Amino acid sequence: MRNWSRRLVHGGSGGVGHVAVRIAAAAGAQVTTTAAPAYHDRLRSLGADAVLDYDRDDLAEAVTAVGAPDVVLDHRLDDYLQFDADIAAKNARVVGIGGNSPESGFSNTPAARSKEPRVHLLSMFNTPDFRAVLDRPAALMSEGDLAAEAARSYDLAEVGEAHRVAVEDSVCGKLVVEP
Repeated sequence: MRNWSRRLVHGGSGGVGHVAVRIAAAAGAQVTTTAAPAYHDRLRSLGADAVLDYDRDDLAEAVTAVGAPDVVLDHRLDDYLQFDADIAAKNARVVGIGGNSPESGFSNTPAARSKEPRVHLLSMFNTPDFRAVLDRPAALMSEGDLAAEAARSYDLAEVGEAHRVAVEDSVCGKLVVEP
């Protein structure tokens, strides 16, 4: 059985990313994540071993210097799928939780093929049993070992601003809209 010990979480400060960092760290993985510099210290406090600025020109070299990841959690497959294959360990698992472009794909198929990555496209819409997916995180939450952070809260009347922030700004945690 393969030991999935090195994880890369793209966008570790985001609503899903910061929880993924916590879960991976709790599972004992070596966690590398990307984020804006303003969130690096916070992500280290959540369990990330290495936090890299996603805008750096040498990001691929920086990720592989830490250790080629066995699992990559990617919320922007449109932009990073080839990058994921390039930096991942052989036979790594790439889990796509985002990306809406029908043109998403490998720009260098032979290079990607040489790594033999397994790409999983995850969506809660195609999950037949939510309980199986959510039982363990729910247990961690009830034990106090996992919590999602609310970056900002908005009234329902401010949903437009919340959407703008989600698309255009950088935050650490979830954006919450309350009725």
